[in-house]
This record gives sequence, structure tokens and C-alpha cells, in this order.
Amino acid sequence: MNKIALAKAPEATSPNPITLICTKKADGTTNMATIAWWTYVSFNPGMIAVAINNGAHTGERIRETKELVLAVPGVPLAQTLIQCGTSSGRNTDKIAKFGIEMESVDGTDIKVPAHTRLAIHAELKECVDGGDHTLYVCTVKDAFANDGEDALFAWKGYGEFAAAQKK
Repeated sequence: MNKIALAKAPEATSPNPITLICTKKADGTTNMATIAWWTYVSFNPGMIAVAINNGAHTGERIRETKELVLAVPGVPLAQTLIQCGTSSGRNTDKIAKFGIEMESVDGTDIKVPAHTRLAIHAELKECVDGGDHTLYVCTVKDAFANDGEDALFAWKGYGEFAAAQKK
């Protein structure tokens, strides 16, 4: 085995999950950010955890509202992942700027993009210091799936997006 930098490790584990985190902005509209680091924590009770860079607007929104919707994107959302991952929602309405079609999720007024494969509505339970990221441990309120969408994954680390059927 060859020693590598931790930042290169995702290339060895491709495909990797890639998601959109949807949160409520101060004006009540939806903010979206592209993230890769999330996991299921427990099925009973249902819990997930997401890791978000400490300086990110999305983390601020989660801490303030105590709510998020994790949206696993379908294949048609590849460009949306790139767009939402390269700009901040702090001063930009990404949905309007990029013309993203949105849809409602039962139980919350946070919307998700159309073509979402899986939506998990969750409530913040606790924050854990994770170095340059914060780990947000959340209790799942509801989960919704769209079997008509193929989920997107990150390949080559996070160098390209495609369905898991790629290989």
C-alpha cells in the first residue's frame, strides 16, 4: 500500500454520496448547499449526521432554525450540484439565479429540488466539533423516496457526478 493524503481517500472509495442540504433562510425561502459528508447514525430512533464546513452559511441556518432537509439528487440535478457547490446562499438566491424547479415536502416549508431521489426531513439534536467542520447530529422526522429517479454519486473523488450504474 502507498501512503496518501486524507484528501485523496475519496478517490479510493468512489462512488461517494453527494447531496443537497436544504435549509430555511431568514426571509423564509429555501437555501441549498452541496455536501458530501453525511451518514445514517441510527434507525431507532431515526438519526442522520451531516458534516459542514465551519464557515458555511448552511451551518448557521441549521443552528438557527434547528431544521434541515437532506435531498439526495436524481441524475437531472448534476448541474444543480455544481452550481450550489460553487456559490454561497448567504447573499445569493440560488434557486432564482439558477432557475431550479422546487417542490414541497410534507411536514416542513423547506422545499427540495424536483428530481430528488430521497428527502430526509430532520431536526437538529446536537452539534459536535469536527475540526474544520461541524458535525450536525439530527433526529429524522420523515423520509420520502422517489423510485422514478436514479441517485447521483460522486466519482473520482468528487471530480464527476453520475448514477451508480456507471461501472
